[in-house]
Amino acid sequence: MNEEFKKKPRIDEEAMMALMVDGVRPKGFTEAELNASGIRDEQEETKEEPMKQKRVKKAPPLTKEYDITEYEELFCKDVKSTARHGKSVYIDPKHHKILSRIVQVIADDKLTIYAYLYNLLEHHFNEFEKQITTSFNEKNKPLF
Repeated sequence: MNEEFKKKPRIDEEAMMALMVDGVRPKGFTEAELNASGIRDEQEETKEEPMKQKRVKKAPPLTKEYDITEYEELFCKDVKSTARHGKSVYIDPKHHKILSRIVQVIADDKLTIYAYLYNLLEHHFNEFEKQITTSFNEKNKPLF
């Protein structure tokens, strides 16, 4: 009896972190996601029942592919405003490290992280303006 309490389920930390970042869809996980990401515990994996796998449709790419020159022209251009005139935003240390390396290497350290993020956000808002507006309007309920 004591051994049952001591036995801990295997937890996929990466899947848990992804859930914290992305959240869980209202309908839950598909069977393929449960199998691929290790969310099930060991007891469920040892069942001898045949697993029914649902077909998961792959979403078409949302954006076109850019070559290196296009990418640098889009995202490695300087901006007129400075970070001093903006607001503070905290980002994950892992992402900060990646952003710092991108700015150092691709932009030859001639661009700030602020300018790079500004360009990324401008592109994202231009690319997905319709989807963002639709989603916002669906979820934004008037007060009165």
